[in-house]
Amino acid sequence: MTDANIWIDLHNADLLDAAFELDHTWRTPNIIVRDEVLTVGRDLLVDLSLDVRTLSGDELNRILTLNGRYPQPSPKDLSVLVVADADNGIVVSGDGPLRAAAEAEEMTVHGVLWILDRLLEEPIITENRAATALNAMLQQGARLPDEPVENRLDEWRSS
Repeated sequence: MTDANIWIDLHNADLLDAAFELDHTWRTPNIIVRDEVLTVGRDLLVDLSLDVRTLSGDELNRILTLNGRYPQPSPKDLSVLVVADADNGIVVSGDGPLRAAAEAEEMTVHGVLWILDRLLEEPIITENRAATALNAMLQQGARLPDEPVENRLDEWRSS
């Protein structure tokens, strides 16, 4: 289950096509692509095979319950947790408060660095392309943890 910032970061790195080559089903709640993904068009993501999931009434109510427990992530962001939980999925997000809420709910959480790692493992992209992509994300304002970023860039540049 993904939030908007993952698609924005991958778009900024020119890796949208590559991400959809991974052996994963990418899913996001309809309110994320309807209201949140501003720099990446919904039609493009759907054409690439993003599964846009409509929330049920019970799931909308669960968002309100979670919002009482976790006021920092927006209700839209909390929709990612609700759908990931309902669909037995993982959360893929770079949003700090959303990641913290997912961890508090004992959900598996990954970010865009995990996607880059997976793209290299499968192997869909080269280390050089991964380094270029990561730098592009950072230049576009992606907020990623310094040490893991530096470790990956050092490793990918030395190969």
